Amino acid sequence: MSETGTEENVESAVVPEEMLNPDQRAALTFIQELCAASGLGAHAVVRSAQKPYLQIEIIGENVRQTWGRQGQTLDALQFLCNTVLAHRVSSDVRLMLDAEGYRARRAATLIERAKELAREVRERNQEAELEALPAHERRIIHNALIDEPGITTYSEGDEPDRHIVIAPRAE
Repeated sequence: MSETGTEENVESAVVPEEMLNPDQRAALTFIQELCAASGLGAHAVVRSAQKPYLQIEIIGENVRQTWGRQGQTLDALQFLCNTVLAHRVSSDVRLMLDAEGYRARRAATLIERAKELAREVRERNQEAELEALPAHERRIIHNALIDEPGITTYSEGDEPDRHIVIAPRAE
């Protein structure tokens, strides 16, 4: 176990390899090989396996280096891994990579920021725009504000500059 208790928390949520289908095992093996080749002393564990998604967490002392500014490096790694896997396995396995719980912490930050902006939009009766975000992060914000009274959200712009607008709802 690490000083922060990360190993213990992760181990309790691991999906055993025996529970994976052959394509999911091939995906896990690919990520394990990538971790070994990285030189970061990292290893991969499966956190969830719900077709077609295979959620894998990368764990290790130096994995914080893998996610980059606002998770851009982690997103790029996920994209590349999914591209390689699409050629290696015939079925539809979609990897969702995380590094030491980064995605959950990022989601909490996004939700908190969205709720603050929603309050400001209600008070000022004026739209607010967030910075460009990847699709999975925009979805987090849309879902967080879906039941927010007096507020609506929509995405605007083209990738990679697509962003969310939080607007007062005309009622």
